[in-house]
Amino acid sequence: MFRPLTRRLSTTAAALAAVAGVWTAAAPGATAAPGDCPAGKFCAWENSSYTGRLIIANAGESNPNVGSYFNDKLTSYWNRTGNYITLYFDSNYRGCMITIPPGGSSAAIPTQFNDKMTSFRVGTC
Repeated sequence: MFRPLTRRLSTTAAALAAVAGVWTAAAPGATAAPGDCPAGKFCAWENSSYTGRLIIANAGESNPNVGSYFNDKLTSYWNRTGNYITLYFDSNYRGCMITIPPGGSSAAIPTQFNDKMTSFRVGTC
């Protein structure tokens, strides 16, 4: 009796995960930490010292606009991918900010780049 319901719930959860795409995000107001960034991902936090809202991108993923949830909010990051990741001031990869090497991280991005990222992509400027 419970097995079909469990199977349906698993199928529904998988479908919702597919619709959500490869981005995950902590709920607004939730506190994240460096340990919340899985290996093989690019993670960005809204506050210094890897705290506040969090976005997580899969290795090889680019995003032409991070959307209102994270636009102009980046303060710390950790690139746990094997790729270079470039951050941009504007959408559609305009206005190159910085390029982060594989394994690169910063608990507090330099002031001139703080709260300025709108898009990012794999590769260099």
